[in-house]
Amino acid sequence: MDWTVYWFMLPVCIAIAGTAMFSGISGAAMLIPVFLIGFPLLDVPRLTTVEAIGTSLFLETSGFGMGLYRYLRLRLVDTATARRLIALTLPLGMLGALASAQAPVQALRIGYGAAMVALAVLLVREPDHAERVRSVAIAVPAPGAAFAPIVSSAHPPCPRGSARHITASDGRSFVYCAHGVRGQQMLSGAGAFFAGLISTGVGEATLPGLIRRSRFPVAVAAATSTVVVAGTVLGAALTHMVQLAADGGLSAIPWNLIAWAVPGAVIGAFVGTSLQGKVSARATRWFLGTLFMFIGAAFLLAFTVFAERFA
Repeated sequence: MDWTVYWFMLPVCIAIAGTAMFSGISGAAMLIPVFLIGFPLLDVPRLTTVEAIGTSLFLETSGFGMGLYRYLRLRLVDTATARRLIALTLPLGMLGALASAQAPVQALRIGYGAAMVALAVLLVREPDHAERVRSVAIAVPAPGAAFAPIVSSAHPPCPRGSARHITASDGRSFVYCAHGVRGQQMLSGAGAFFAGLISTGVGEATLPGLIRRSRFPVAVAAATSTVVVAGTVLGAALTHMVQLAADGGLSAIPWNLIAWAVPGAVIGAFVGTSLQGKVSARATRWFLGTLFMFIGAAFLLAFTVFAERFA
């Protein structure tokens, strides 16, 4: 086994994990094209589609594990909501991983490309004016804090059990209502199944929903989404890895790739959590929307028009 062939995955994973962590979007969404399109172009040993999905989820677990630790220390996570979502997303992610091994490879590839295009459209779609006005999050200073409060709107009465008050480690205090958590469970659960199936979906179904439907503050939504993604992909990744080992032994797992990619994912996660709140949500949304549209179009072209080159 050549332990240097995948050296470039160290800087690649730093960039991908950093982007994923400050945005709350799945890093696997950006890893799959590297594995299935980048590796053939670079003429390095290829991964099968199922190996690429399993490996990307495993690496996402590494990156989001560091992000989880950092966000918990920052005390930005809405733990009550995270627990409710993970109770459904964890088993559905594992179920999707089991289904992935049985699904037609071409269907997985085309499905992934279509999912990226749909995600790009979702990311760049602006919330309507009424939705922006209805924002319920208030950031107020903790006692003795040295900064002025930033208020986004008046706090309306919350339905029973939905009132939230989170005080971050830097003194910011977020007061908001957690709207529509049951509906968010359904959305995140569907995303979790697709995360296990094609490596992406749970973060994309969770973060926008927490911001737009449940009306969480962006910082709390990103932290809570990170926890949900970490818990979900851990189960899905372990399911994939167990299946790979069962089919081909431990040698079927690309350890020489993981050796370079895991440190990159951990470093990138540390950088990404440090950037949280320092890049405007609009700029992040348009950057990721453009990136995912390009990825989706490239995938659809690579595995239809140029299918022989990337078979």
